[in-house]
Amino acid sequence: MSTTPATVTAKGAWDPASPLPHHVLHDALLPVMTLRDAALRTNVAVMQAYVERHGFRFAPHMKTHMAPALARRQVDAGAWGVTVASVQQAMVAWEHGLRHVLVANEVLDPAGLAWLASRRSVDPDSDVLCYVDSHDGVAAAAAAGTAVAGRVHVLVEVGFAGGRTGVRSASDALAVARAASDAGLVLRGVSGYEGGLPGVDAARAYVSGVLDVAAAVRPLVAGERALLSMGGSAWFDAVTDAVANRPDDLDVLLRSGASLTHDDGFYAARTPFRRHPTEGALVAAIEVWGRVTSCPEPGLALVAVGKRDISFDEGLPVVRQVRRVAADPSARSGGAEPVTPTAPAPGAVTVTRLDDQHCYLALADGATLTPGDVVVFGISHPCTVFDKWRQVHVLDDDDVVVETIATWF
Repeated sequence: MSTTPATVTAKGAWDPASPLPHHVLHDALLPVMTLRDAALRTNVAVMQAYVERHGFRFAPHMKTHMAPALARRQVDAGAWGVTVASVQQAMVAWEHGLRHVLVANEVLDPAGLAWLASRRSVDPDSDVLCYVDSHDGVAAAAAAGTAVAGRVHVLVEVGFAGGRTGVRSASDALAVARAASDAGLVLRGVSGYEGGLPGVDAARAYVSGVLDVAAAVRPLVAGERALLSMGGSAWFDAVTDAVANRPDDLDVLLRSGASLTHDDGFYAARTPFRRHPTEGALVAAIEVWGRVTSCPEPGLALVAVGKRDISFDEGLPVVRQVRRVAADPSARSGGAEPVTPTAPAPGAVTVTRLDDQHCYLALADGATLTPGDVVVFGISHPCTVFDKWRQVHVLDDDDVVVETIATWF
């Protein structure tokens, strides 16, 4: 391992001229976000094995991380392509060579629809789709296709009462599907999103209804095969149950995105692998490292990590490790911190609050932290931590940076 100091140029950004590998704390300006390479490899393999075992295709949601390097890992492992939430995100995927892209959203912007309609003229082997749930959406997509001498490929989205987008009834779905076919769009099938439902039973019933809609619109779908796209990261086992007896000519495209990195909170509590442990297990890959800057009163420590650095919308971070620094700074070698990781006992060190750039830690009796110590946090909800970082370091089991990846938000 090189001992040449790595130069930090911006938040989370190491000078490209700095050598790899290097220890994550080597001349680091904390906070910093990292991913565990071993966890990423495990999660990619577990999810690909799952979809293959159940006869699905896989288009993991890239909006979670917007890191083409991570998406490429999944495609190289066998994923059909990627899912995104907007045309802008689809453009990022496209420019990084990912040509199978599902925009899991309605698109009404004329410029965006024109881009979608023109993809096959740029690359005949590409496959780019979006959702439609209204006659207005059908008309906009048809007009855009005519303007660029192309055609927009669509799935009719089926929603549920109180949910977000998607038609609210089977009859409305069939009407939109007929309109799409009559307008010259390429109708490929139907889609839905069960992740917003309160539990696996409700999700299963909803997906069963979407499957019925898929059968109803099948005569309008050109080609030998139709498509049903489903799958958040919480209840995708409900999808598996509901489509077990699907028609032979129906492909199921699962979109679960948070499975790549998993977490220590929201998805850790809801992942289907907790309910079906024989199917595999995911490992939390995300960590955010911060330094204790103040211990102003008994039972309280402040770490320089805040809402600008870490997710908090689906639960506060958790403390995974504490790295004790050398008491004598002169004992540190080459800028790397000679720290020994320790895992606090449950309840000993707890995150109670986040400010913009401060994290409040409550210390139970007997727990101590010292200014200068490094705290390693696990997170809840991957989608809202990646967007805070332009570059993320991938670590091996020895905390050595083996790769630095870029995000494109």
